[in-house]
Amino acid sequence: MLAVSEVFYSLQGEGEFIGIPSVFLRLGGCNLSCPGFGGRSDYKGIEFLGCDSIYAANPKFSQEWYFYPNAQTLIDKMQSFSDIKFDVILTGGEPSLHFKNPILLEVIEYFLYRGHRVCVESNGSIEFIFNHILRELYFTLSIKLSNSGEVLKKRIKKEAIQNIIDNAKRVVFKFVLNAKMCEDGSAIEEIKALLKDLNLKNNQIYLMPQGVSLEELDKNISKIYLLCLQEGFCLSDRLHIRIWGDKRGV
Repeated sequence: MLAVSEVFYSLQGEGEFIGIPSVFLRLGGCNLSCPGFGGRSDYKGIEFLGCDSIYAANPKFSQEWYFYPNAQTLIDKMQSFSDIKFDVILTGGEPSLHFKNPILLEVIEYFLYRGHRVCVESNGSIEFIFNHILRELYFTLSIKLSNSGEVLKKRIKKEAIQNIIDNAKRVVFKFVLNAKMCEDGSAIEEIKALLKDLNLKNNQIYLMPQGVSLEELDKNISKIYLLCLQEGFCLSDRLHIRIWGDKRGV
């Protein structure tokens, strides 16, 4: 069985491939909770605090998930959205928790064989063994900083990050920042402290505003773009928030 929170067709809203039509496979479960991001979701009268996809990350929501019994059922679902050659985005939760699942590996191999680009959005804190399938994936490492509310030793695993840099087809970094971190200098301090201990391979660095509303995005991005100009980093918006707001399934 493969735990899936949702499958949907949309535009990639963040990072290197922003704006590209993509089928998102949002997997269930995560090793982090990130209460500092302030995302709120209600389930059965209880409010949960965390990231904006807490419904996929927190197992309390598992009664909403669909547990696929085989790869073909999931492949059929993903192919039903469009006849064009879309990107496949593995997101979550934390997708790497499922990299030993034969159903997921079969799905990935199916789309790779047919020429689809398969991308992973990961927090980079899980160490796993790369096989011939996983070596063909594009990784966006959204390493969590102090604004996530997670303790350092849980959110930063340099051996796990280096493993991905060394073995994935391509790796970019995406750091989620707020205005306060930019103003007090902690954002650049934390990012540089991480990057200096890694053996990078010309990996592109993206800075992205924290936020699930236009007001929050605009406030944070107004400070973040200055850091991009200063440090030579790339700026990523959150296109899906600007188009659809804080809505699931897009």
